[in-house]
Amino acid sequence: MTERPSPVVAADQHGQVSACDVQFVDVFKVLGKRWNGMIIVALMHRPARFSELAKMIPGITDGILSDRLRELMAVSLVERQLADGPSTAVLYRLTPVGEDLRSAFHELREWAARNNLGELCRG
Repeated sequence: MTERPSPVVAADQHGQVSACDVQFVDVFKVLGKRWNGMIIVALMHRPARFSELAKMIPGITDGILSDRLRELMAVSLVERQLADGPSTAVLYRLTPVGEDLRSAFHELREWAARNNLGELCRG
């Protein structure tokens, strides 16, 4: 079994972070990007067509949604699936790797609720 490095966050005397656990850096490159988390949460409910996703995520443009879906597919969190039926439709759904985020997102939701994050963000 490969030993994982322990999380390391180093800050200089001014509090500037100079080093961080590489896994966190990689995670936040994907999940820290605007809209990606919302797309994942929307797909946790059910697979959806592009137009359905656009309606589920107010404020996202078609171009950004398209770009973000491509990015999420590139890191194997989302996949395209041809829907069964008389008309050809493409559904987006979470991969097993994307589904594996469910518990982490649940924990984040619980943390936000415990700490009144919604109220803090709305001012």
